[in-house]
Amino acid sequence: MAMGSNANNQMDQHLSTSGRAWGEPVRPAAPPARGERGATMMFVLMAMLLVGAVTVSAMQVIGADVGGGVEGMQADQVFNIAQAGAHYVIGKMQLAGTLPSYAGETVTVVNGSTTLGTAVVTVSCITTGLAPTSTGCATNDVYRRVISVGSLPVSGPSRTVVAVIQGTAGAGGGGWTTAVCGLNTVNSYTASGETTTINGDIASNGSVNLNPNPAAVGEGSILGTVNVKSGTGYTGAILAKTTASCTSPNCTHAGTLSGSSANPGCAAPTIPAPGYVPGSGTTTVGSGTTLTIDCSSGTCPTAYGDVILPAGPTASSYTVLAIKAPASGTAVLQMNSLTMHEWTRLVVESSAGGAPAGNIDLRLGKTTTTALDIGPYKNSGFDSHFGVLPSDTDASPQPLPQAKTLTVWVKSDGTSPTVSTNHAPNLACSQSSSTITTLPNCAVWLSHNTGNATIIAANGTAMIDDASENNLTVPMKGAILAKEVDFMGNTAFTQDTTGLSTLSFPPATASNFKQVMSWKDQ
Repeated sequence: MAMGSNANNQMDQHLSTSGRAWGEPVRPAAPPARGERGATMMFVLMAMLLVGAVTVSAMQVIGADVGGGVEGMQADQVFNIAQAGAHYVIGKMQLAGTLPSYAGETVTVVNGSTTLGTAVVTVSCITTGLAPTSTGCATNDVYRRVISVGSLPVSGPSRTVVAVIQGTAGAGGGGWTTAVCGLNTVNSYTASGETTTINGDIASNGSVNLNPNPAAVGEGSILGTVNVKSGTGYTGAILAKTTASCTSPNCTHAGTLSGSSANPGCAAPTIPAPGYVPGSGTTTVGSGTTLTIDCSSGTCPTAYGDVILPAGPTASSYTVLAIKAPASGTAVLQMNSLTMHEWTRLVVESSAGGAPAGNIDLRLGKTTTTALDIGPYKNSGFDSHFGVLPSDTDASPQPLPQAKTLTVWVKSDGTSPTVSTNHAPNLACSQSSSTITTLPNCAVWLSHNTGNATIIAANGTAMIDDASENNLTVPMKGAILAKEVDFMGNTAFTQDTTGLSTLSFPPATASNFKQVMSWKDQ
């Protein structure tokens, strides 16, 4: 027992507390297994891939948001471009003088010098889907479809806006607001020693040339003088849609002189129902006597054919056509043509014989040659008074206070198979004693006359020749619309557009689209 105990004690003396013998060297710790180091690297790589994937996804989301934002902004921009184009075209269709055949255009939308985009705008008839013709769409087609396709200057989306608009009959002279309106042209043939004075504004859907050109009508080669003046309600402007000419010293103008397609031009009104329904035969008023036509009930008693007022015997004894107007409203008087020689008078009066309160619409249904011939031939050159009060005399002309009291509609295109220069009505529309072949024939001829009226001859030429020559202090007043308007001689004419407020301009023509019916974005 004692020996075992001693042996154990001896062994204990040779072992350290760490289980190794005293004096034995310390052994290093075992290194980690290789698999643990690979796992750590894998975790690091996976973390990096995860972060990269999250980053790429985030960038894609951000990129998609930015791209979507740009596309959304471009969509809004191009929609605005398409809408701007549609509004521009609809606005242009409301301008007086825009032709019924207007089929739209390409509109460039800019901000200063920066182009924002382009809208291609087309106008079509609702019933056919085709562009309007020279007379517009079908008679009863008062609607138009406006299609505007917008695009940006850079690659991007396009937008289409469709508008359906309705034409309305516009009152208030919306299609004609000047003293003189030439649907094709306005010219002057004022010769040496003569002065044409136009107190008013002039518009034309074509050209205006007021530089005197008497050689064109056989009046010689020396130029006269043309003056376009300003006054109350007018500036003396000359506005053509193509070219405008009025060169000093032979032609002067107080207002703007402009030849541009941007000018408003003018439009012919629509003749109210029943249009032209002339009678037949010839009515010749006795020299120095009065023919009275009583329309005071609002209805004129009969339709006349050709009415002729021969010369009165003296300046104190006129041949007179007296028309009694209604107390209110308008009465329509139908004739085929009206011819008035020197010392003749057309009077509009009330049923009691004083100043009229109502209006007269005189319709002249003759289709060719001169339908309205007011004024004596130059061989006589005495006065005729057209559109005057019953108190009018040769020494003291009394024009109607307003041009709306007498409106004359002339159907004729003025054409004539022959040229006559030595009798009235003068089919060549000139007072020259020489044979005239270069000046168009006339539907209306106003010469040596004074008074006040609204005259509409949309199919032919109106010649104003020596109007008011014998009464320059009492000029012929009113407004004149014709296919062509020509001035010559010692003419004085003053603007009165009161008659235009009673006119209606045709529906479904380009100057009368007022109401947007519907919009659709495609």
